[in-house]
This record gives sequence, structure tokens and C-alpha cells, in this order.
Amino acid sequence: MTSNKRKLSNFMLTPRFQLKLTFYFIGVGVAIIVATVTAVLSKFMQVRALMNESVLTDFTTQSQINTIMFDIATISLIGFVLFAIISFIFALIISHRIAGPIVAITAYISELKKGNYDYSRGLRPNDELTLIMDALHELAPVLREKTAGKQATL
Repeated sequence: MTSNKRKLSNFMLTPRFQLKLTFYFIGVGVAIIVATVTAVLSKFMQVRALMNESVLTDFTTQSQINTIMFDIATISLIGFVLFAIISFIFALIISHRIAGPIVAITAYISELKKGNYDYSRGLRPNDELTLIMDALHELAPVLREKTAGKQATL
């Protein structure tokens, strides 16, 4: 039983952030899909109305049907492209909120390796890896004391 809870807690590291972004992504995706499906169904209803109105399919009716079918394809393509763009922007935001802190944390660790324990580097308030940076800031004085203690015994 505890292993299942552990797996769930590992999956949801920062539930507030993860769920908020997930709901935004799902909400925007569903809105795009609903808008696309509504527009396509509207066009199909136009085709159905044209087919029911004319007993014989003349050139004008066929031309109107072709135009509507082209509109359906265009709407579907626009919906897909819009969803792909939103997905790309979402992925870019997520990677920025993770990759940016990794660069800052790596630079901070490099300064700690050099013995520069007074170096300070912060992260943006909403970055995902602030817990790690805070732990490194807490580690710096401990390393300074240990380094000073080793140098005093030499």
C-alpha cells in the first residue's frame, strides 16, 4: 500500500503547479477542439440542407457542396495547427521554467567548487527548482565552516 502512495507522490512533485498547468493546457485544448468540431458540424449541416433542398444535384449545388467541403478541411487544418502552436508554447514555457533554473544551479555549484561561498544567485519566484537552490544556499555556510576547520587544523 505504501509503495502505491510513494509512486503517486513521486508523480506529483509540485501538485499545485503541475495541476494548474495541466488544467490550462487541457482547457485550451478542449476549447480549440470544441470550436473546431462545432465549425465542422455547422458546415456539414449546410451540406445536408443543400442535399435535402435539391432533388437533382445540379452544377450550382455541387459547387456549393465542394466549397463547403473545402471550408471543412480548412477549419480542421486551422484547428490542428492552432492546437500544435499552443502545445509548442506550453512546452516552451515548461522547459523555460526548468532549464533556466538548471543553468543557474549549475553556475552556483561551480562557484561553490571554487570556494566562493559568498556567491549568491537567486531564481525567479515561480521557478520549479527553487527548493534545490534554497538547499544549496543553506549548504554554502556549512561548506565554508568545514573548509575553514580543515585549514585551521593544517
